[in-house]
Amino acid sequence: MSFSNTLKEKAGKVWEDCYEHPFLQELGKGTLEKEKFKFYLLQDYRYLIEYAKVFAAGSIKCDEEKYMTKFSGVQHNILYDEMDIHRKYMADFGITEKEAEDTVQSLFSKAYTSNMLATAYSGTTADIIAVVFPCAWSYHDYAKRLKQSYGDIPEDNFYKKWIDTYASEEFGESFSWFYEYLDLLCENKTEKELKKIEDIFRTSIEFEFLFWDMAYRMKMSY
Repeated sequence: MSFSNTLKEKAGKVWEDCYEHPFLQELGKGTLEKEKFKFYLLQDYRYLIEYAKVFAAGSIKCDEEKYMTKFSGVQHNILYDEMDIHRKYMADFGITEKEAEDTVQSLFSKAYTSNMLATAYSGTTADIIAVVFPCAWSYHDYAKRLKQSYGDIPEDNFYKKWIDTYASEEFGESFSWFYEYLDLLCENKTEKELKKIEDIFRTSIEFEFLFWDMAYRMKMSY
C-alpha cells in the first residue's frame, strides 16, 4: 500500500469518531435539525473561502506545471461548484449572500483554517497536500458510507443533495491526484519527515471532528 493510502488508518480512532458523530448520522437519516444544518452551512461557507486560499498557496509553491494546474482547478471547483451547493441550501433558508459573507467564523473553524493557512505559508507542498487531504477524503468516504448504511437516500430527505454530491464519483475524482502527488513528493523523505506528514494529516481530521461537533452543538466558542 502506498504511503498516502495508509494515512486514514494512521489517523486512528478519530476518523471513525467523525463518521459516527450524531451530525452525520442524523444527516444520513434525514432527522438532523435544520437549524443545526443552517449553522453548519454558514460556518462551512466561511471555511471554504479560507480553504480555497490554501490551494492558491499550493499552486504558488508547486514546481510542476501539471500539479499547478490541479491546485488551481480545485480552487475553482471550491469557489464555484462546491459553493454552489451551499448557495442553493442557503436560498432554501432565505439566507442572502451578504448574510453569509458577514458570518463570523466560530473559534473552532478559525482554529482549523488558521492551522491550514499557517501550514500552507510555512510548509512544503507535501505539507499542503497533507493538511487539505482529510477534508475531501473524509467527506467522500462518509457520504458514500451514509448511502450504504441508509440505502438510496429518499427524495424527501432534505440532505439528499449534500450526500449525493460528496458521494459521487465526480467528487472522488476531483481529489484523486492527491494520492499520486503526495506519494511522489514523499518518495525520498526520511522516517522523521514522513511522521511530520502523518501528524499534519491527523491534526486536520481532528479539526474535522471539532467542526462537526461545533455544528451539532451550534457553538461559536467554548
